[in-house]
Amino acid sequence: MTREKVRGAMHTNPGWILVAPFAVVMATVSPGIGLAVASISHTNGANVVSPVGTISSVASANWAGYAALGSSGTVTKVTGTWTEPAITCSGKYSTTDVATWVGIDGYSNGNLVQTGASADCSGTSVSYYAWWEVLPASETTIGSFPVHSGDKITASVTYVASTGKYTMKITDGTQTFSHVRTLKTDPRTSAECIVERDYIGVLNHLSKFKTDKFSSCTATISGTSGAIGTFGTVSDIAMTNNAGTKIIATTSTLTSNKAFTVTWKAYG
Repeated sequence: MTREKVRGAMHTNPGWILVAPFAVVMATVSPGIGLAVASISHTNGANVVSPVGTISSVASANWAGYAALGSSGTVTKVTGTWTEPAITCSGKYSTTDVATWVGIDGYSNGNLVQTGASADCSGTSVSYYAWWEVLPASETTIGSFPVHSGDKITASVTYVASTGKYTMKITDGTQTFSHVRTLKTDPRTSAECIVERDYIGVLNHLSKFKTDKFSSCTATISGTSGAIGTFGTVSDIAMTNNAGTKIIATTSTLTSNKAFTVTWKAYG
């Protein structure tokens, strides 16, 4: 039997972190992301395939990665595969954390259905674990599901219109866990593959890692399935410090429209 341990709500949308003085500049991220520093539209070079997507560079105080946007009720699936990063716990801060996950919603609203894995430092000790979360409820840690640095993890969130149910699924080697939920409110306007530092009343410091690599991030929007970079409206997200004055995690351009790397720069 799989044990589940309930934790406090941690994996929030970027709009919950800071009030929105930059909401006008960052019209694609509302209500207010974590201090937007720029919004620059560009195409993803030679990697773009039909349909050609427009990728906007944005910044958040707690997210790094990619999000594909759709109109209301059009997003039905997101899948990501990543290599769980190795964390260095120096003891510089009493606690640090990093979460790697996939989810539906949360980019421009307070709804978010997600599952992923985290690496948290307490002093010089690191703990890895898998979890699922449906905001605004608390995160649930998946018991009897060990996670280690270097593991290749695949996670997905799928919505089935005929049943109105979401399935959150995560696989690590031979172990697989899934959980099904029905929601009263589900805008389904975005799909994300994200690296995050947690927010529990305040923003935590970002655990130190070299790189956090997604080898694949795909979505289904308006009945079309494809790599994250092939959709019409896509954001690449860099993570800033609390004041929005320094980038603490960078997001690379996409390879084959679906692979990217988040690189650690600072604790935040």
